[in-house]
Amino acid sequence: MTILENRLSPHRLIAAPLVIGAMLLAAGCAADEPSTDTGDGEADTATAEENGTDDPEDDEAEQGAADGAMTLAEVQENDSADSCWAVIDQTVYDLTDWIDAHPGGSARIEELCGTDATEQFAQQHGGQDGPESQLTEFEVGPLED
Repeated sequence: MTILENRLSPHRLIAAPLVIGAMLLAAGCAADEPSTDTGDGEADTATAEENGTDDPEDDEAEQGAADGAMTLAEVQENDSADSCWAVIDQTVYDLTDWIDAHPGGSARIEELCGTDATEQFAQQHGGQDGPESQLTEFEVGPLED
């Protein structure tokens, strides 16, 4: 393998956005708590519950985000070659980067964008270790029950 091939390997191209995304997510977590200026130069970071503004519907939305589960509606919003998500066996996968790399052609993946592709994947690749192993690289998280 040449140096150029090593630098442009699919694993490195996939890993870089994941690492950057994780760093951005970690940095954004600190901004999740409400902050108000008390006028004395110190910020008040009381939680919504402490402020008496706790909304049960907000708790459900936060729980969905906290456990990483996505809804089928979220998957269906990602139904194009620009953002291609699919569900296979109750797990959500972002197949966007795999569209052009798929050995069977891009059309085979594009038809799965925004869908529950469990049946199609099982028919084409059921029981094959290679495709199932490759799929793990694109895992986003669980599908909400």
